[in-house]
Amino acid sequence: MSPIPARIQANIEAYVAAWNEHDAAVRMQLVAKSCTGDVVMCTAGRRIRGHAELDAMMADFQRRRPHWRAVFSSAIDVQGNLFRYTGAVEGPSAAGGDAFDAGECDDDGRIRLLLTFVGAGLP
Repeated sequence: MSPIPARIQANIEAYVAAWNEHDAAVRMQLVAKSCTGDVVMCTAGRRIRGHAELDAMMADFQRRRPHWRAVFSSAIDVQGNLFRYTGAVEGPSAAGGDAFDAGECDDDGRIRLLLTFVGAGLP
């Protein structure tokens, strides 16, 4: 694997790890490592911009579902600076839903655009 796809994969893994990190300082380090400062996430009629808004969304998720985790349900597919993967949210006794994420990274492999589709009918 060439260096860029490996960096993209590592940054996506760090991004998903941020969803599971309850220590706010560590979570923000993961967000900063994995995403550009002007990252844009589009999901379910919402547009989240920048590290602070993304971190706030993650903190809210953790507050509402303290024992739930984001996990990969597919490999990460990287083509150039584009990526896609599927994931799921799992709780202590049940699955919470599936998601399909696709996006674009900058030349350093950090996520700058993330499109998230949540729910049934995923590819």
